[in-house]
Amino acid sequence: MCTYNGARFLDEQLASIVAQTRLPDELVICDDCSTDKTRALLTTFAATSPIKIKLKINQVRLGSTRNFQQAIRLCEGDIIALCDQDDVWLPGKLALTEGVFTTTAADLVFTDGELVDESGQSLNYRLWEAYRVDADKLRSDTAYELLDRREAITGTTMAFRSCYKELVLPIPENIPLIHDGWISLLIAHVGNLYPINEPLIKYRQHSAQQLGAPTKNLDHRSGLVESARRETDFDQELRRMEAAQQRLTEFAEDFAVVGLENMEAILKHFRVRKAVSQRKFSHLPEMFSELIGGRYHRYSNGFSSFVKDLVK
Repeated sequence: MCTYNGARFLDEQLASIVAQTRLPDELVICDDCSTDKTRALLTTFAATSPIKIKLKINQVRLGSTRNFQQAIRLCEGDIIALCDQDDVWLPGKLALTEGVFTTTAADLVFTDGELVDESGQSLNYRLWEAYRVDADKLRSDTAYELLDRREAITGTTMAFRSCYKELVLPIPENIPLIHDGWISLLIAHVGNLYPINEPLIKYRQHSAQQLGAPTKNLDHRSGLVESARRETDFDQELRRMEAAQQRLTEFAEDFAVVGLENMEAILKHFRVRKAVSQRKFSHLPEMFSELIGGRYHRYSNGFSSFVKDLVK
């Protein structure tokens, strides 16, 4: 768990962890220089909790991604479950997650969630519905094809085997992914993902959270955020894929890496699009090759992206 000025909802999240039918063997908490009552709450909790607590109070602000990186490094268990400071875990979350790890070959497990408002009241809307998560695709051997295109797995529902710590850490700082997107992207290329089609957390929506789910009244087509990014900043797409490709290549002797050819195709696609944006007409043959080969449809927004590249 990582915290930063989370006193408003922290007690409820901590209480939901203590109420698990299968308690965690340890709870690692890293506070990122909170200035509200978060530290006091954590200190009291650590002194009274029935769970083994490892509490780290940062002396220098790290930011969310680097703080999660630190917390993951401090974990000693075989399975690492990520936790935010403002949600509520349903009592069977850890037990059901552990059950999947012990009965299947899963390397990363994630669940659905119920969206709730600030007071914890249901919004009658689920996390996977908001992000249009295709559980069947993410359970398949080619789950990486979806995650290469967009983020789909929310960190607070995620758990993964600790044998992947060295693969996923450190998390690059110059890419448009936070910890959960980076971890799920890499593990999808070396292991098995397993979605639990059940809401095992209450995913709270409030004005102070770092990221939230799209609301029910917004256009939440699959990949909306990523699609917008692709139309405005090819460098971000290239940095994301180049960083993942480099890390996976470095660990090719340690893990059975799959899908590198998909990454290479994505890199080629966005290199062409970037080149077109700089010198349009000299790259027309490459543009038509990307269109005819279907890569505008697989990796961008289809013919509309082709037309934008052609006329802008």
